[in-house]
Amino acid sequence: MGVLKIMVFRLILMFFVFGILLGNAQKAVKENEVIHDKIINIQIKHLEQSFKNAFNNGEIDEFRALFDDDMRKRNTTTKLQENFTQISNQIGPIRSLTLDRNNKSSYTYRSVHQKMVTLKVVFDLTDRGQVSQMKISSDYVYDDAPVLERNTSELILPFHDEWYTFWGGKKTSDNYHNTYPGMKGAYDFWVMGDNGKSHRKGATENEDFYAFGKEIIAPVDSKVVYSFDEVPDNKWPAMNPTSGTGNVVLLETEHKEYIVLGHLKQNSVKVKEGQFVKQGQILGLCGNSGRSTEPHLHFQIQNIPDFAAAKGTWVHFKEIRVNGALKEDYIPRRGDKIRN
Repeated sequence: MGVLKIMVFRLILMFFVFGILLGNAQKAVKENEVIHDKIINIQIKHLEQSFKNAFNNGEIDEFRALFDDDMRKRNTTTKLQENFTQISNQIGPIRSLTLDRNNKSSYTYRSVHQKMVTLKVVFDLTDRGQVSQMKISSDYVYDDAPVLERNTSELILPFHDEWYTFWGGKKTSDNYHNTYPGMKGAYDFWVMGDNGKSHRKGATENEDFYAFGKEIIAPVDSKVVYSFDEVPDNKWPAMNPTSGTGNVVLLETEHKEYIVLGHLKQNSVKVKEGQFVKQGQILGLCGNSGRSTEPHLHFQIQNIPDFAAAKGTWVHFKEIRVNGALKEDYIPRRGDKIRN
């Protein structure tokens, strides 16, 4: 029995020592994982700041220093600078860069830009934390974006006097905007003269168009969430294919509807981001900026402020004159002459 007890004791002792060694090994592995995660987090923070500095300030070389060899060969300093400049010219510098999701080797960011457009930026990392691939795309999706069937806010028309509905209504034949989810329900309004045209005879410049320089007003009490008026007006009939809505005011209603008023005249916008405006207050002047064929007002309501990811909706005006008759809760159609 004495020998048996000794053998059992030795066996128990062996398992006890093995358990201590295994526990120490597991602890060491966990500690190494924590250290590794801390190092990666530091590298990620450095990557985020370096990307913003490269995009906004042209500090390309510091950003490229984070690439692996293959990535660095594929992306020269000049190539990156040209690509970042091209994107920035269209949507402005980065306002915020937020980590959206990640796993151990891939990090996806929401990059919000000055001109209210969000990009999806994805970095793939090597085991050493170097960037092996970078993807920038405009297909960012807001998982929690609301669905708007129509406006709840009671709107007046965003101008004085009588205007003409060039594109508007629910039929695609009346309103080409409906072909595009982001512009569903949008309008193009201009002013028709006594001659039945949008311009004087022999028009050669913007001032010859009746809508150019007309006051554009707030259709409802709202908050200005974005405004921009630095885009030069097109020299008719030329068009700016890269600027979209051109000079623009974006309003947020109390019901979280986002109203876009685009193609405004350069240097005419009278409101600033964060400002609250009253219904009827002057926002700016009608112009011919951006992707515009002639002076007119682009008007739409969308579900989120992001111009690229937003979805448009049907726009009803509370009470307006349509071809001389009073209409309530009305959607103007192509060919309608309208006024408040």
